[in-house]
Amino acid sequence: MQNSQGMKKNLFRTDLRPALIAGVLIGTVLFGLLTVLTILDQFNLIKSTELPFYAAVLFGIYLLSAGGLLVAYLLRYHRVSAANAAAASMTTEVSDLFRYVVDLPYAIVSAQGTVKIVSGSLQEILQYRSPICNVPLSSFCTVPVNSIIAYAQNGGPVKDITVNSDGVPIENAKPMITEIDGRKYSLDCYILRSRGTDYYFVIFRDVTEILALQKKKYEEDPIVAYVVIDSLQELAQYVRVSYRTAVSEIETILKTWAEGFGGMLREYEREKYVVVFNRLALDECIANKFNILETVRNVKLGDNSYPVTISMGVGAIKGSFEEKERAASDALDIALQKGGDQVAVNTGESITLYGGRVNNMAGSTTITSRVNSMHLSKLMRDAGNVLIMGHSAPDYDSIGSCVGLARLAICSKGGDYSKIRIVVNRDHVNFRNCYDVVAHLPEYRSMFIGAEAAMDSVRSNTLLVISDVSNMSHTEAPKLTKNVQNVVIIDHHRRPDQMYEFKPLMTYIRPGVAAASELVSEMLELSPFHDEVLKEEASLMLAGLMLDTKNFTQGAEMQTFSAVRYLYERGANTAMIKSFFTESLSNLFTAVDIDSRTRTYRDKIALTWLSVDREKSEEDKIAVAKAADKLMNLSGIEASFALLHAGNSVTISARSGGKINVQKIAERLGGGGHFDMAAATLKNTTLEAASIQLKQVIDEYLDHEYKE
Repeated sequence: MQNSQGMKKNLFRTDLRPALIAGVLIGTVLFGLLTVLTILDQFNLIKSTELPFYAAVLFGIYLLSAGGLLVAYLLRYHRVSAANAAAASMTTEVSDLFRYVVDLPYAIVSAQGTVKIVSGSLQEILQYRSPICNVPLSSFCTVPVNSIIAYAQNGGPVKDITVNSDGVPIENAKPMITEIDGRKYSLDCYILRSRGTDYYFVIFRDVTEILALQKKKYEEDPIVAYVVIDSLQELAQYVRVSYRTAVSEIETILKTWAEGFGGMLREYEREKYVVVFNRLALDECIANKFNILETVRNVKLGDNSYPVTISMGVGAIKGSFEEKERAASDALDIALQKGGDQVAVNTGESITLYGGRVNNMAGSTTITSRVNSMHLSKLMRDAGNVLIMGHSAPDYDSIGSCVGLARLAICSKGGDYSKIRIVVNRDHVNFRNCYDVVAHLPEYRSMFIGAEAAMDSVRSNTLLVISDVSNMSHTEAPKLTKNVQNVVIIDHHRRPDQMYEFKPLMTYIRPGVAAASELVSEMLELSPFHDEVLKEEASLMLAGLMLDTKNFTQGAEMQTFSAVRYLYERGANTAMIKSFFTESLSNLFTAVDIDSRTRTYRDKIALTWLSVDREKSEEDKIAVAKAADKLMNLSGIEASFALLHAGNSVTISARSGGKINVQKIAERLGGGGHFDMAAATLKNTTLEAASIQLKQVIDEYLDHEYKE
């Protein structure tokens, strides 16, 4: 009412001003004429007896003009007043209509959260006797009043900024939904000013059916998954067991599992299955961390010491069945490349892994190597130039596998090595040792280049082959991976969880293989160029195998020795690489320093580190890696971690005896590797801080994932 009266006064003042101005102007003009007549009378230009007559005429004109203006204003004021009265009456009627007739539940709420007025429909919902009330909003609404105020002031729900596991900010709208007597209502909020005070007009929209439909649509969204049985053929070679009986048992388990949540399982190839189910079933599987892995793992072969495992890729993206199938296939590749015995769920934005407790056997046949060798050879032949790159701080396996790939590239291009280069840190001690072996060969005199020179040689048809590393941030030149369109990855470490920024032309990752040099040796042996490998190249690949298998005492399988046999056939000579594995006096002192600091943690973990006070050496990383290997010989130790502080970063070398997955621990620290051998680098930290962080990650793994 006060606002209406104020509006009327404003209208009155606005309409009266022109009339007053017109009256003043007319009066001024008439007064001026009267003044002129008076002057004329003084100069005897008019008769004195006529002056009163003229004055009376002018005054009459003024009265008629002012009266006309007054009548016009009064008529207008009457019309405006009538319109305002009608509007006020209509406003009251509309207010009553909204409150009692229109089915629109709303409430008027104060800034303190007190409900002043509710509409008729909301009154019925709340079963209040009167529309006028002074109850707290929280008595029937779970949305806090500060969210309502923020919504009204911003014109929409307020964004709640959170950070995901990768540190990326995510905007989430705060939910403006409340539940009343089993019905769900969405709130729309607006500012309402009355008598100088702000109130909030809150509309309650019933969205129960809409949310139910959305939930049903979400739960019934189809999901496609691929399932494969890991290494069953390889296991059958080592144990006395009926292969078909084992497959039948596992297939029965998988069918029972799929039928348990209404899914459909079909075998599309030998030991390979496709499963179709809905999102609700996927949520159930995620909640129980895909316990189907544990169920299958309980199937033992032979003397109950060989567990059978499965790998699964789930396409949980939005889109067509074709897109879901492609996402499931990509996820399965990641699960297999990370060692199997796990489920990879592909949401389109990230890959989430479940399982991975068993250190699987190699699980691949020579057919895979032959196919990949032929495909890579064709890619090398068609490329304008070929760049081959390993990981930073290269070891003998990284360099040896790169040299083997260079031989494959040279042969693929018909002996032309002018457009083939290996990207490596030429100042590293390991490279200098290796270069001495091949320096006299003409093709290797200008073969090795640094990261900057590699960037200058990038063309649109450049092929980049990455060896012994699948985490792009750990390569010799990470920028190179962002500037080359055609990339091939060959590695024996488990693939990291991160999605690649590019789609590789070819990915050949076998975590069960002992070394990248073993993979490359096998590819060369099965290629048309198996007789072209030089003895110097074979010796460097043998050095890589010896390094990663600890002189064939760790991780070496039948296929490993098959690769060694081939390398010896190609002239590999241990005399060439004998100096690679000799110990200097300084290395001996370094080993003693590390041994003196060894500690145990939680009974089964061995920790050690290199003193920060000693003089730094470029061989310290090798010494720390050897220390981690040595600690695994201690009784009762299931995993070891050796730390090295260099500059403002700490490098961690991790080893496992087969029960603890150190690759998972390393990945949580930003590193990677595979089940029994991994590493990580923590930047901008101290040795003490890195040790604390490592222990926290170890505790998390042992408390939630480790099983005796």
